[in-house]
This record gives sequence, structure tokens and C-alpha cells, in this order.
Amino acid sequence: MSTHKFITITAATCPAENRSAALADLGQFAQECRESGAERVTYGSVISGRYPGALIFVQMFDELAGFESVMDMIPESNAYSSMMSTHGVTPFIRNVFRGKDIPFEPKTDPRPNYLMMTRAHLKTLEETEFLALLAQTAPRFKAAGAQTMRIGHTITGSEIGTYMLGVTYPNMAAIEVTYDTLSNDTAYAKIVTGVEIDMRSIIKISGML
Repeated sequence: MSTHKFITITAATCPAENRSAALADLGQFAQECRESGAERVTYGSVISGRYPGALIFVQMFDELAGFESVMDMIPESNAYSSMMSTHGVTPFIRNVFRGKDIPFEPKTDPRPNYLMMTRAHLKTLEETEFLALLAQTAPRFKAAGAQTMRIGHTITGSEIGTYMLGVTYPNMAAIEVTYDTLSNDTAYAKIVTGVEIDMRSIIKISGML
């Protein structure tokens, strides 16, 4: 799987009664981001974990110039303006991550329905060992039903220096099987003792472009 060099994640609050309309505008905005330089966009809303109900917008870029192009486009976007002024959407986090390699062949057809996001600080592990152990767990994720698996190192925004793991799944059953399987995995056990996990959230995916 090719690794995109940069990943951005934006989280925003949204009144519950406006969420459906906001997600419709978010779909239009996602298309505009693709046309302006984003290589892939995934969006949805948090259903479990930290920030329940928040909208999540993930973009992937091969170069930061693509992110710059998207930011330049935002003032001209009617969909973005509608989300802010009509639907009460208020961004409260925007982080940029440097993508790291994980050997994992993605499956995006059919489109994944859930995204599990886990953030961790390295405690006793160095990055090289951490990524090597994570790579060893990738076949376990794949066999249990995970469809994509990516990790990024936070370089701007909040919690700089942490790592964010994003794994997509077709259904909740695959998430359950994954973590049941990992409970007996020695590489995963070393990761758990060598990092400090401070966030794990499940996002219901509304669109992936």
C-alpha cells in the first residue's frame, strides 16, 4: 500500500438536529477538496469514545502543497460556508500528521462503514521498534476483517508528537474479532506496555472519496 506523506484530521461540533444536513454539505466539500489537491477524503461522525457526535474530516496528501491548495479554496466554498453559517458547525481541532509506512493492502470496495481512531504517546518504545511491532500485527488486523490501516505522527495542532492509528472496518463484528484476536498477539502486547493510549473513538463513515 502506498503511504500518503501527510494526513490531516479536522473535528467539529455540530448541533444534533443539523447533523444530517451538515453531512450532506460535508460530502460536497469533500468533493471540492479532492478537486483542489486532496488524494483521499473520509468523513463521518463520532459514535463512541471521545467527542461523541463530533464531525470528523480526514484528508490525505502526497505533498503539503495540496493541503495549502485546499485551505486556499475554503473561502470560496459554498458548502463550507453553509456548514458554518447555516448548520452551526464549529471546528475545534485540526491536526497534520506525517504518514508512516505499514505493510497493509487496502480494501475499499465495498466502502468501509467504520473508522477506529486510536491515539497514543510512546512510553518505553522508540519509533522504529513501535512501527516494527505494529507491522507485525497488521496481518492480524487484516485476517479479522480490517479494510485499511494507516498511522501518522502528529506534527502540528494539539498533542504534537503523538501517533494516530486509523483502521477501517465493514462492521462492528470485525472490530470485535480484531481486538479478541489481538489479545493473544505478542507483538500487540509489547505495544500496549510500551505506549500510553489516551484516545480511542469509533467514527461512522458517511463518505469516502
